[in-house]
Amino acid sequence: METMVIRNREDLSQYETQWKELIEHLEHPEIFATWEWMSAYLHHMLNPTAQLFVVVVTDQDRWVALAPLCIVPQKLKWRSVRSLQCIVSGTGENNSFYLHREYHYIKLLKHIAKAFTTHQEEWDWIDLYSFQSRNPVTALVEQTLGEQFEVHLRPLSASPYVNIDQHSELKFDKSRLKAIERKERKIRREHEVVIHLNQPFDMQIWNQIASLHKKRWPHSLFNETREASFLQDLVRQLELQDRAHISYLQIDGQIASAWITLVHQNKAYMYITATSKEYPEYGVGLILTHRVMQHFLEQDVNEIDFLAGDQDYKFYWSDTIHMNYHIRIFNHHYRKKTKLLRTYTLYQINKRRFKSILLNR
Repeated sequence: METMVIRNREDLSQYETQWKELIEHLEHPEIFATWEWMSAYLHHMLNPTAQLFVVVVTDQDRWVALAPLCIVPQKLKWRSVRSLQCIVSGTGENNSFYLHREYHYIKLLKHIAKAFTTHQEEWDWIDLYSFQSRNPVTALVEQTLGEQFEVHLRPLSASPYVNIDQHSELKFDKSRLKAIERKERKIRREHEVVIHLNQPFDMQIWNQIASLHKKRWPHSLFNETREASFLQDLVRQLELQDRAHISYLQIDGQIASAWITLVHQNKAYMYITATSKEYPEYGVGLILTHRVMQHFLEQDVNEIDFLAGDQDYKFYWSDTIHMNYHIRIFNHHYRKKTKLLRTYTLYQINKRRFKSILLNR
């Protein structure tokens, strides 16, 4: 096996076929690992100060491992840090190193770790965000890299999900579902209501959803030009493959609630939602979510992922979660610098505990 590091987008663009072939052979495939997601992100959202550091392990001409990383200058209060981190970030994703399911994972991870050691003059720490508990690669990254580097891990967030194979109507409170159905009947009596499920991309509808999302969420991705362009490009690419859909509920001709949903490898992602504040008595967000959930429960999917977040509506539909972790890895090549960064990291990891102790004194 051989290892190479790809440094720029031009070189990476030559390997679309190899990237796609590897992603098709993952044990836990995710839409965030796809070429479509990565190419849209690189085109619209890559930090202009970032330098690609894509580690690829090959077996002859076959890609068998991939660590899609970049080096990003990161400013702390007292100094700057060269942070080696996943390219894709800030778009609701979960990340990982992508390892071919037919190969020995630890052997592949040791090749990746060797690349980190070979180029250790280029980075101060490695920040791996949103590595998920369900993926065995997460635990193996911590274990394997921990043999050469100092590794710290902390929980970041929970991702509620519904496993269709284990799904039971008993999981849902029937009285709640009946209440949603009553609300839908009520709003239909009092207004003209139309529900559109899994619709193709339409620019006029897209603009209405973007406007609704910005009103609903103060930190909406649609507020920033780069993020909005990324979302539109991504959804249009995936829609051509029947992997992205838009569902929305209209009241008297106006969109009152919407979902952008994605599908990959028999998994559905409840990706972006927005609901108007004008109809709180009807629960229009719950009505639309109920309809979208019913649709997916009848389709050829085995999991519905609500993605990271602690919003109440996510736990309304699910009581099962995957944990997302932040893994930080220190470069001991710079011993003096590492002491300060290590202290800073220990504070980051334990600050919630510190606050709790102080507040309860």
